[in-house]
Amino acid sequence: MKKSTVTLVATAALAALLLTGCAEAAGFNGLRQQATPAASETTTPEDAVDVAPQATAQAPVAAPASETTAGIAGSADPNSGYITEEAAKAAALDHAGLAEADLQAVRVKLDYDDGRAIYDVEFVQNAAEYDYEIDATTGEIVSYDYDAENYNGTQATTGSPVTAEEAKQIALNHAGVAESDTWAMELETDRDNGRTVYEFSWKVGFTEYDYEIDADTGEILSYSQEQD
Repeated sequence: MKKSTVTLVATAALAALLLTGCAEAAGFNGLRQQATPAASETTTPEDAVDVAPQATAQAPVAAPASETTAGIAGSADPNSGYITEEAAKAAALDHAGLAEADLQAVRVKLDYDDGRAIYDVEFVQNAAEYDYEIDATTGEIVSYDYDAENYNGTQATTGSPVTAEEAKQIALNHAGVAESDTWAMELETDRDNGRTVYEFSWKVGFTEYDYEIDADTGEILSYSQEQD
């Protein structure tokens, strides 16, 4: 009788131990399942989404998120807020005093520079190179550059050496600027490709002008204008 009682007690203790182990195993398994995210909740670097720059008054259509300084998509959209490529080209040609039929090459590209949408207009006429930046929303000329280093065209010349003062007036007259409106006027005399060149620079407001004048002929070799 005593032996049977001991056996029953041992069996009950073993059963209780087994039940406790099962409960602890079940609890651990539940914690593990809770800590493991569902397949639909896992994220990878590929899931990250690039956020494109927001449109601004200067750039109604924002640049691509991956190419913030590259050409802007959507310029052909009439609702984009931009002037057309033809309008930008016409503004540059009108300022240069040229007709498109006189050009040997022309290129117009919409670009995004310093938070502003611009058209970069480049063209060549009689070996003279022109480069304009036109504001894509207003049509304003932001900057332009002219280089006629090897130009032998029809531009008027004096036929005799010119003084620095005469060269300065040639530059000012071409720019349509009165000397009294300028500041920070600078002059350098240089030798370039075997000829003497006057190099002028000045500012009107926040716009800077640069000119190179052939000292023998008075020919404008290059000029540029850029807003600070």
